[in-house]
Amino acid sequence: MAKERYVPVAADDWYQRRRHDAEGAFFKRVSDQGPRGGDSTDTRQGIYLLTAGGKLLAYKNAGHNPAVMREVLRDGLAKWARLPEQERAPGAVTVPDPGKLDGGYTRKPPAGGIIVNVYARLLEKSELGGVTAATCKIGNGDEASRDHLWLTGPEWRALVPASEKAGDAIAIPPAVVRRILRFHLIDNTRGEPPMWRAEDVRQSHITASVQEADAKHVLVRIQGDALLATDSDVEKADRGYDAALLGYVGYDRSADRIDRFDLVALGEHWGQGRFTQGARPGRQPLGVAFELARGDKPGDTVPPQAARDERSYYTADQ
Repeated sequence: MAKERYVPVAADDWYQRRRHDAEGAFFKRVSDQGPRGGDSTDTRQGIYLLTAGGKLLAYKNAGHNPAVMREVLRDGLAKWARLPEQERAPGAVTVPDPGKLDGGYTRKPPAGGIIVNVYARLLEKSELGGVTAATCKIGNGDEASRDHLWLTGPEWRALVPASEKAGDAIAIPPAVVRRILRFHLIDNTRGEPPMWRAEDVRQSHITASVQEADAKHVLVRIQGDALLATDSDVEKADRGYDAALLGYVGYDRSADRIDRFDLVALGEHWGQGRFTQGARPGRQPLGVAFELARGDKPGDTVPPQAARDERSYYTADQ
């Protein structure tokens, strides 16, 4: 039903309710018809079923339960069918020129940069000494979360300098290290987590070196460890992550582009945030995987959650 009877659109409520342009005004007009409308500046998140003219047909705050969401979709279709025919006819709504967009709430991938998919997943220790997928039904916590890491052109080029040879050490830009640690080594499997503060990075030792290099390709190995905690006394910290990292970055010399970005962080995480309630008790395994995005899907351009504060996202080391 969602694919064939509706036109699906995804947007971040945090941006939509703040923007001062035609798109923001349209979203406010629609959401004002729902339970989260009015003058409140709090969240207006949810699933809205609406007409092209902006009439709200149905609303649901979340769609975790497929059976419930299916009924909401059916309810929206039933209300659509009861509208006057002239409101449902092709061409019934003329969409005007949107005018100037509010650039303050527009996030675009950096020109010449790369996009990296980021997935976090709760894990459990297996009987064989490894890890396996965890069971956590709270907020779909046993599913992998999704986010994006953005690197600028100068940043990814610093990871694979073309003149290096096998065995040479590479200095990873401090802003890249801190961006990964503070904004992407997080447990966002049950909702929107608090990001790590600069002072929460208690320890960090991450190095990079050229693994292979020839006339066509360069392969860089990244490895290290990090300790993040909300208190300098880690035993008293109400939230933390103690992880080891290993990964590889590949550079195609002839194409002058990154063709591989694989990085994994694995360690013990503990604690929860205001919007990530239901964490498992004590220290539990958490894995975070980074994988180069090809950039050929609309979803690839969804900005990192931490990029809501765009300046801090790119200057995480300051």
